[in-house]
Amino acid sequence: MNTSAIDWLSVQSLLTEFSEHADPALCFMDFIYPESIIRVKGDDLLELHVTLSEDDWDQCHAFAQEATIVGSSQHMPHWLNEPMDGVLSSSTCLVASPIDDENGLTVGFFYAFFPLGKPSDIVIYCQQSVASRCSLLLNQLHLHERHKRQNDQLLKSVEASCPGFMLIDRNNGLMDFGPIYRKAIPELARGVKFHDFFAWDNLKSANEIWSSGFHRSKLLYFHSLHFNQRYKCTVQPLSDTLLLLLVAPVVNSNHALVDYGLTSTDFAPQDYITDFVFLQTTTLRTLEDTLAQNESIRFRMSELESSAQDLQRLKLLLEKKIEERNDRVKRLSNFPEQNPNPVFEIDFKKQFLCFSNRAAKEAFGDLLTLPYHEFLGMLDINHELVANSLQLRAEFTAQDRSFQADAFRIPNESIMRFYSHDVSELHLAKVLLGRQQEGINQLLAILDALNIDRHEVTHSTRVSQLMEEVSRLLEGMNPREN
Repeated sequence: MNTSAIDWLSVQSLLTEFSEHADPALCFMDFIYPESIIRVKGDDLLELHVTLSEDDWDQCHAFAQEATIVGSSQHMPHWLNEPMDGVLSSSTCLVASPIDDENGLTVGFFYAFFPLGKPSDIVIYCQQSVASRCSLLLNQLHLHERHKRQNDQLLKSVEASCPGFMLIDRNNGLMDFGPIYRKAIPELARGVKFHDFFAWDNLKSANEIWSSGFHRSKLLYFHSLHFNQRYKCTVQPLSDTLLLLLVAPVVNSNHALVDYGLTSTDFAPQDYITDFVFLQTTTLRTLEDTLAQNESIRFRMSELESSAQDLQRLKLLLEKKIEERNDRVKRLSNFPEQNPNPVFEIDFKKQFLCFSNRAAKEAFGDLLTLPYHEFLGMLDINHELVANSLQLRAEFTAQDRSFQADAFRIPNESIMRFYSHDVSELHLAKVLLGRQQEGINQLLAILDALNIDRHEVTHSTRVSQLMEEVSRLLEGMNPREN
């Protein structure tokens, strides 16, 4: 199978560019041929020998319509089983973008696997844009190949009909020439200047043939600067920068065939007039086709440039979103570290203390180095409680201080984060309030025993008066009872 019509390096470059910006788990391109599949995967170029049946082609078209698949698909092509092994799961998203030829027929697919479900619309559009660029690249190469084949066929036809032809560019450089000059002027080579070897006989200037008013059917003559040779020709424009000279050597009494180093076998056995008319007609028709193809290539190139601009805008947007996300992650990551209260994290799956902020190190000291289960014992909790809870509260004593901690499970992680704070003063205040309440209760019991009105005592303005009254009453009682 001939794969030279595809610029594989450009295709691999598109894959690399997509991988850098979209970060898929796996991505590759399949180009489908009747008896094989060419797979471009990273720097590898693989040929899979797969014979496709009509059902396979129908499955391909159905798969192209489905485009985005999470988990699996009934239209999944069988040749994807091997690369998807170990990649596609119930949470993996496969996005397949078709690659079309110039007729709109699907000739391949651009696959991308994303392990965390369906990617964003920006990433999907980015993948579709890369697939479109690949399609345009293939179509441009196919057009270039056809254009090259037509030019080669034209040159072969011109060479067979007119072995003395010349192709001259705008700078009067020889782009190509017929086989007779290998004998007539051996030093002639592609890229040399026309005026270094020849001089026009009936032109005032070599640039005259490029003027818009030049009569193309005019018979022109030029001679060799180094040999006794004279040539006649007509000029046919192939483009704005390329002219075709249909040249024949002048053979007469002044210029013999031997002066050119040629024999009759160096010329095709055809009538010159017929060849001239044929060449003129063919050249004009080919010129029209070439202009049309150039216009088509310009249009496709403009589409490619537009796609490249869209991709660049998407790239900048994606980079901006990534930068914003990274900034947000940095801000959030600083929050536990800068918290003035002790914050620490426990990985209950790996069973170790995986994070502690500065406040935790100052509050707990060497206790943070305790083994996993001993540390949980200090917190007055156990492994089962931590592993089976989404959130919990713990009260514990460390370094002669009392702490209360609220713990929360980090989503999608086997980590419990504890936000703790020192409640030693709060406990002390509770003890003092308890003692005060106990004293008040004892005082109220004494007042009830002495038949003193609580309401009157409550509205007394001086506590000392109350104490004096209580003391007076106690002094009037029996000392032994007192």
